[in-house]
Formats: sequence, structure tokens, C-alpha cells
Amino acid sequence: MIGGWANLADNLRTIALLNPRLALMMAKGQPMAPRSYQLNINWDDAGTVGSIVTTAFQERFYQPVWIQQFVYNIRAPQANNGSLFKPIIDAYRNETPWINVSLRIEGPDRFQLTEGYIALENIATTRGNDRDLLNNAWVIDQDQNLFVDAILDRNLAEDEIPYVLQMTMTGLELSGCNLRQVGYQEAVCALKEMGLYPQFQAK
Repeated sequence: MIGGWANLADNLRTIALLNPRLALMMAKGQPMAPRSYQLNINWDDAGTVGSIVTTAFQERFYQPVWIQQFVYNIRAPQANNGSLFKPIIDAYRNETPWINVSLRIEGPDRFQLTEGYIALENIATTRGNDRDLLNNAWVIDQDQNLFVDAILDRNLAEDEIPYVLQMTMTGLELSGCNLRQVGYQEAVCALKEMGLYPQFQAK
């Protein structure tokens, strides 16, 4: 979990501004358990600039999940076979993916996580803990799903197909609650009463 519980407490007021429902659940001590989810994005045929693949998690979300981070790994199992430099080339390919992604959540509530397409390495990492998404307060709620549109920014070599991007999302699952059952203004008022909603002073 990014930053640990102390970091979550320190950022509670920031979270209250971005997602008051989530902040209220945290303030009330809502149980949260770490979870991880994987999806594969495969280029099996086309490998040219502009080739788009769209995918989503296969499982249904029964509990809200607060997104913590994304980790990615790229594989081209047939590329450079027989070459002594294959491990080096594979590592370079993974660190410089040349893939842009657009992330959105769809369901009863829909919203875009990214403003258009952004470089994969700007939102995800190959190692974890380098892209702290804490202050985005993104939550996948019940009966929602995360959709990823991935587009190639370079032409793949013939032996790079199939080309597989594996993304792992880690998050905190909030058990036994439905954020949509709490009104936005209701959450803001409750946080203000608790002294947890930032107060802005007029200049």
C-alpha cells in the first residue's frame, strides 16, 4: 500500500476535496483490504502506429475499490530469440514502451481518469511505488469497471507480434459499503462537522 496508513491520514483533507464520500468512509474507519487486479492488452495482428486495443477487467466489482497504483510489464515472447542480447533488448522494450493509454470508468457513474491519451509510463511503473496516485482519489464503485484504451506509438517488428502489455492495478477494497448511497453534499457536511473538510478563507 502506497505510503502506509500514516500517509493516508496526512492526506485525508486532500482526499476530502477530491472525493468526499471516500474521505468520509476513511474517517469513519471503514475496513479496507489490499487487492490486485490484472488485465492483458494484446496486439496479436496489427502492430503499426495507431493500432488501438481496448480491454477491461473481466470480474465484476461488488465492493468499491480505491485505486492505489498501476504496474505494467511488456512481453514479446518471440522477439530476438537466439540473440545473446535478448534480455537487454527485452528490458529496454519494457522500460520504453512507446504506448499511450486512456483510462475511464464506466457503469452507473462514468468518468474519465486521463485527459485523452498519455504515455503509459506517466501513470504506471514497471516496479511499483513510483507513481503515487493517492491524491487522485479514484474509486471503482459497485457495478463499475475500468476500461483501458492502449495505442501503439511505434511500429512493431514482425517478430514482436504477439505483443502483450500486462497491467496490474493494486487498490484498497472497501468492504460492506456503497459510496453512491452517500450524497456528495451529505459527505461534505459530515466532514465539515468532523473538522476534516478544508476551510478556505476569503482574501
